[in-house]
Order: sequence, then C-alpha cells, then structure tokens
Amino acid sequence: AEEAMRLVLALCVLLGPAVDAVAVHVAVRYPAAQLPAAYSFLSLRGSGGCGLSWEAGQRLEYRGNDTWTLDLTCDATPAQLVGKCLVNDELYQSGPNVGFSPSSSPTSTWYIYPFWQATAGRYVYERNVFSPQLNNTRDIVLYVPPSWDENPLAQYPTLVMHDGQNLFNPATAFGGNAWLCQDTVNQLVMQQRMQEIVIVGVDNSPDRISELTPVPDPQYKGGNGDKYLDFIQMTVLPRLQTKYRLDLQRLGILGSSLGGLISCYAGITRPEVYQKVGCMSSSFWWSNQYVLHQLLAQRSPDPTHPVYLDSGNNGDPYGCGLVDEDDCKETLAVHNRLEKLGLQVNHTLFYYLDVGGQHNEIYWRNRFYVPCLDLYPAPQ
Repeated sequence: AEEAMRLVLALCVLLGPAVDAVAVHVAVRYPAAQLPAAYSFLSLRGSGGCGLSWEAGQRLEYRGNDTWTLDLTCDATPAQLVGKCLVNDELYQSGPNVGFSPSSSPTSTWYIYPFWQATAGRYVYERNVFSPQLNNTRDIVLYVPPSWDENPLAQYPTLVMHDGQNLFNPATAFGGNAWLCQDTVNQLVMQQRMQEIVIVGVDNSPDRISELTPVPDPQYKGGNGDKYLDFIQMTVLPRLQTKYRLDLQRLGILGSSLGGLISCYAGITRPEVYQKVGCMSSSFWWSNQYVLHQLLAQRSPDPTHPVYLDSGNNGDPYGCGLVDEDDCKETLAVHNRLEKLGLQVNHTLFYYLDVGGQHNEIYWRNRFYVPCLDLYPAPQ
C-alpha cells in the first residue's frame, strides 16, 4: 500500500495540478418574429477554443423572450473567443465577427446581437440641446449602425465626436466638405473589418475655440474645455443613453484640430469616462504645447486605453516637411512621450502620417477609416 501511494504521488507531480473547466454562457438576442422564413434553429460557429469550430456549428436552444442560449465548456480560460451566429447553420449573421474575452469580461456571459437584413446605418438629429454648463444650445447628430433598426435589443460602443456639423451632412459642413462618416463606417462594418458603433456628433457653437481648449492660450484666450466636457458627460450622454442604446462602458472620443486637442485632454484627465481616444491633426501647439510640457508632465494616461494620433505633412515623403502646417512635429513629440509613459506602439498607441495631408476636412474624411480600424477592429 505504501508503494502504491508513492506511485500515486509521483504521478500527481508529473501531471501537475488539476485544471478546473471554465464555463462560458452564450446568449443570443434577436427579435424572433423577424427571423427569415426558413428559420428552424440558430447555431454558433467560431474559434478560440471551448469546442468552437468554423466547420460546423453548435446548436442554440430557444428560451423565449427573443433569447437563445448555449453553454460552452473550456479546458482553460481562453484569451478570446470569436464567432458568428447562423440560421439553420447555413446563413451567417451580417457584419463583423463577434468577440468575447472571458478573462477581461465582468461577466461569464457572451452576449451576441446578430442581424441578417440591414446593410447600412443612418444619421439622425437631436435638436436644440441646452447646455446648463455653457448656457447655450446646439444640435446633436448621431450615426446609428446597420443593425440598430433591425435588432432593437442591442447596445453599442459609442464614439463622441466634435464639430458635428462637419461629420455627415454636406449641407451643414464647412465648405460643403463633410467627412461622410456614415459611408466609412457602413463600408467597414459590412466588409467585416470594423465593429458596429454609434457616433455622437456634438455640433460646435460660436464659442468653439473656448469650448475645445483645456487652458487659455496667451494669444487666443479660450480655456472652457472642462465645461464643454462636463456638458457631454453630464447632459448629452445621459439624455441619449437609453434612446440610442449607448454602452457607456465602451466610450471613446475623437476629433480633429482643436477637437483632437480636447479629445486627448479628455482621455488623459477622464480615463474613467473614455476608454478610447482619437486625436487627428491635433492643435498640440496650443498654449506653448500645454499637453506635452505640462499635462503629460503631471499625469500619465491609462496604459490600457488605446490612443490614436495622426497628422499630415504637406507632401514631404521623409518626415514632417520644412513647412509644418499640420502639427506633425508636435504630434510626434506627444507620441514619443506617450510611449515613454507606457503605451505600446501598434497595440495601445497608434500613429498615422498622411503623406501630403493638409489641415482640412477633405483629408480628415479620406483617412477617417484609419482610426476606425485602429480603435474598433473587428475580432479575427
């Protein structure tokens, strides 16, 4: 018996400690009445472990209340699961793959909100939104993604953008040159390259310079940026959250020029609010390069929150050019400081140089796809 016990102990040492199985609960939510006429059942295909395969699906059980479920058993906690829902294990849901990271999720439930029919999102207006913080009124224009109308059960990552007049509608854009963000996002989503998002476009006001600057500049004054950010955080987003199904736990902020400046400032000073930051052609020259020399000398950004920076260079193929009209040198200086503070290049820190790029809406429109793919890539 003693010899047998020694053999058992030796075997335990060789095999190592037992690994408990990890359970992942999958919940698919979709209006059952809208399923294709040929519907018989839903299934899940994918990769990443837990028995998922792209070759054959696992059948989901309908539980009523527009909900189908599946319990996956994993030998160990997977880094990321990737999948898609299918009708009758034949017709894939539209748009990008859906991802789930059990190790970083607050819940063990993987929620999937598929769609099969829609092909494009649209933009809508919320008119005359009053700001008690700034004592003025403006419109808010939102882009809602392809599945928004088809699947009213879904919530979406949300991206706040500035200068809303310029984002979607040529009739309201400066010089008639809108970014046409809806076209960019629609295309990337349907190409399965980008996650679906809602964009909240905040129109600028006659006090744009003051509202989009965090501190006063010796020449241009300004410095009301915190009140403007309070307006977004305390007035705009709570008003829109339920109606437009915004997921404010997945909130980003992006802008260009002074909008890029205030976006970077917001991401650094309000990391509990914004998890993703996009700063295009940012006016980092403001107030003697305040962001570089003062803000980043006093505070470090959250190293887990992705930051996107870019600039144009008016055509110099080798660098920022002799005539730097798009803050290329200042942007690179901020990039280098963020890297020293712990952000990882091409993981949480992205930079794009637009060769020939100039400081205007046309160039921001043409390269808006770059931050979309860096900040909201589709799971692969």
